[in-house]
Amino acid sequence: MNIAVIGASGFVGKNLIKYLLSNTDHNILALALDAESIFVEERYVNRIKKINVDFLNDDIEKIFTGIDVAYYLIHMMKGNKNDFYNKEEKIAEKISQALKSVNVKRVIYMSGLGRDDEKLSMHLSSRHNTGNILREYVKEVIELRASMIIGEGSISFEIVRNIIDKSPIVILPKWSKTDTQPIGLRDALLYLEESINLKINNHEIIEIGGSEKMSYREFIKRYVKFKNKKTIIIYIPILSEKIAGFFLNFFTSKDQACVGNCMLESFRNEMIITNNRAKELFPYITPDKVEESFE
Repeated sequence: MNIAVIGASGFVGKNLIKYLLSNTDHNILALALDAESIFVEERYVNRIKKINVDFLNDDIEKIFTGIDVAYYLIHMMKGNKNDFYNKEEKIAEKISQALKSVNVKRVIYMSGLGRDDEKLSMHLSSRHNTGNILREYVKEVIELRASMIIGEGSISFEIVRNIIDKSPIVILPKWSKTDTQPIGLRDALLYLEESINLKINNHEIIEIGGSEKMSYREFIKRYVKFKNKKTIIIYIPILSEKIAGFFLNFFTSKDQACVGNCMLESFRNEMIITNNRAKELFPYITPDKVEESFE
């Protein structure tokens, strides 16, 4: 089977390519601004084609010719946090039209948890809007909605890890009481791979997560305990997102801080599983506990 990974150089994309090459016999088309920088073991080089693509500006009309299934893993939060929604919408339209023009049957899209009947952050609204656009053009769309993915290179997880590793004191704002359901990278990759041949009638929105839901504060406490750190955690409910953003700028890299500042508003929204659809469709997947994902 010929698989396209759109947004191949990000955290999920790189790990997905490595996983698919080592666990399946699929051929991979890796597409990203810097796709050629993706490391691939010598034994797999004949099964992957890497193409640098600027999805906003390049002609992509025929780039998906011969593709059976496409993974959609694009986000634009490293740019201006005030215009990433419009950019993500434009790219989703352009790619969806290109997928339809060559009759790509299925798209597997990694999205974000959050209830559509709530007031969602711009980040989560954009995630869900992209899913709506894909469904307008592609026959089968599997939208996997997840919270934080725990693993080395995950920006949301790296932000937590950097702050804990670099600061003896962590100050948590009001949103730290919000519930979330983080998922380990191993489980996320398994859901993504199993979605290739999943039998569905049309489209599916599937909420995936780890085995436990917890507040962000509890997640941080459990990571501190796992690392055997003596971190002092202070909860200040009046702490503003602007001040929280300052701590990101101070303790994390520029790219992490940029994405993190776009995501801060999302922490107001509960990101937990609200139905049993994942268990119904993937009864053989038993997600890890968070400590297992830290390892």
